[in-house]
Amino acid sequence: MPAWMYEMKKMFLLQKGLLFILLYFILSTALLLVLDKPSNPEIEMNFLSYESYLKQVQGPYTEKSERFFSEEAARISNAKVALQQAADDYYDGKMGEAEFLIKSSPFESLLQNEKGFQLIYDQYTYVREHSTNRYFLYTNGWNGLLATDSLDLLWILLILLLTVPVFCFEYESGMATLLLTARKGGGNHTAYKIVLALLTVAILFLLSAGLRYCFYRVKYGLGNGDYPLQSLDYFGTSTRDCTLFQAFLWITAGKLFGSICFATLSLFVSVCLKKYAITLFSCTAAVLLPFYGLRLESTKYFLPGPLGFLISTGYLRGTEYKRNLLNNQLDTVFREVSFPMVVTVFLITVVLCLGMLVVVLNRRTNIWSQRRRRKSLRKTPVLMLVLGMMLTVLSGCASFGNPETTDIYNYSSRQFFENERYRFYVDEADLRNIHIVFEDKETGKKYNFVRNPMSSLTRVENVFYGNGTYVYYMKYDSDESGLKENVNRFSVIEVDTTTFQEQVVFEKRLSTGNSLLLGAVKVNSQSVASYMDISAFFLDKDNLYFIGQSEIRRVNRLTGDMHIILRIPVIRSVAFDGRTIYYVNGESKVMTYDTKTGSETVIPDVITQSFVLTKTGLLFLNRKDQQKLYVLNLHDFTIQKLIDVPVMSFYCEGQSIFYVNKEDQKRYRFDRSKTDGAATD
Repeated sequence: MPAWMYEMKKMFLLQKGLLFILLYFILSTALLLVLDKPSNPEIEMNFLSYESYLKQVQGPYTEKSERFFSEEAARISNAKVALQQAADDYYDGKMGEAEFLIKSSPFESLLQNEKGFQLIYDQYTYVREHSTNRYFLYTNGWNGLLATDSLDLLWILLILLLTVPVFCFEYESGMATLLLTARKGGGNHTAYKIVLALLTVAILFLLSAGLRYCFYRVKYGLGNGDYPLQSLDYFGTSTRDCTLFQAFLWITAGKLFGSICFATLSLFVSVCLKKYAITLFSCTAAVLLPFYGLRLESTKYFLPGPLGFLISTGYLRGTEYKRNLLNNQLDTVFREVSFPMVVTVFLITVVLCLGMLVVVLNRRTNIWSQRRRRKSLRKTPVLMLVLGMMLTVLSGCASFGNPETTDIYNYSSRQFFENERYRFYVDEADLRNIHIVFEDKETGKKYNFVRNPMSSLTRVENVFYGNGTYVYYMKYDSDESGLKENVNRFSVIEVDTTTFQEQVVFEKRLSTGNSLLLGAVKVNSQSVASYMDISAFFLDKDNLYFIGQSEIRRVNRLTGDMHIILRIPVIRSVAFDGRTIYYVNGESKVMTYDTKTGSETVIPDVITQSFVLTKTGLLFLNRKDQQKLYVLNLHDFTIQKLIDVPVMSFYCEGQSIFYVNKEDQKRYRFDRSKTDGAATD
């Protein structure tokens, strides 16, 4: 009998592997049938009415679907009023029973679908937040298949029951010593065992994944697999660009890799410890302790090893926050695992698995095979060193592959920003509807920048901050309490202008009327006031900087802690280069503030009240020379006069400087590549 056939017989029959496999599939199927509950049970309870509404809006968010929700909500509201009026008239004796039944019948028929409408409306409120990558669809099937962060303990147990006896059976029966003394009991014998164990685990996992897919497809249906992953609220903050079916394939591939890694770990531990019970306990602890012991959910996905891959859904999730009712701050509950980090964890895990397999082969190879392989074994440290160097290089690439660059920000340009493709500005053509717009440079077409379906309860500030492909704006959300409008939330929204996907990067509760925890914690009214007088803002990786009436405040984006870092009597000019804040103090001197160290420095020989920072220099109106326009070179701190006339005001667009001559009040343009100006008016 060939060696591989003998190993199969021993694994599946002598070691009862076939019995364990049969029990696993019976139990897992039974658990699916008995314990599986829909993620939203009310959808199943009101399926017919919900389905009728879903068919009318299924797919991407459109203006048509928005009108549908508005009109249907009005119909249901009017039906409630009319039905109540009919009931009052009937009980007051103003109409008979027959007339009441005729009049109320259509209203009752409409209100029977109210619950289904409420369910689809809840989905509508989620979709409209990021309408570019969230679609309307029936979610129970995909949520059951994908939206879970649990560990399949039955599958972990099956892997252990199949792989641990592969070598422990021989150690405990005394066969290991006999095999190591036999000429044919060396490397090939061990290789057959390893390949058979890993291949068995891989095939069984694919069968198990297929079983789960078929179960949810039959029970709920898995339609619309080409819809974006973010259509499920579990992945609502994800930055991954993939469909639901692609996500299933990625998660399946990750779990397959994790299963093979865990099987490799169990083989390695069994060879090292040589005891069946201790091996089972050690391997189980290696997975369960970090799974249940780590405070932050996402931490396990940053750890090399099988655990993160055995779950895999976390590699597709985005960063998530939860408001802490004790301090009214946003606590991170899940931190997104970036793609470079996923690759790094994967490569480290591969190297660890290869190392464990080398150890297994080495410890299970007899003396004759060792002589033949001595030369190759001598090369093993060199190979491991090369792999380690490659991993180090790849890790370095992950750190520097996406350099952080910051565009120059100027307070005078708080209503204007331009990147490679778009020009953003505040449209003041209609004074009753001043709003932010953007213009496509290629086509010249203009579009509204902010989508706001609840405009009556939301106020968007007409100042924004831009950095590369990202543009940020502020908004205040209100609720109506009687005749009084109460602002209850402040938010900073990030817009990726490559996809126009929006993401909340900071949120602060402002309402002082309601308390948290039965009045134990209240929002500080002074803190609220500081969010109501913001005239401009900018940000870096960790903090937001808000410019108020006479101060600049720094707010930590994660904790919400606010500190005043600069007090300025009159704010005229402020600039930010990603680390350093430039501003004019009360003596008309230009100061720099290092946001990392907190140190302040005076720029010498510059006296002004108005300046504009560029990448190479500081343009300013020189008070010592009749407000003429000068430039300070930031590299060698040399100063040069640009325009030899008094200037009232100026601003920059690319290499052009537009200024107003103080003497004739005309507007001029100065090209920095030339030596003179040209009047534009």
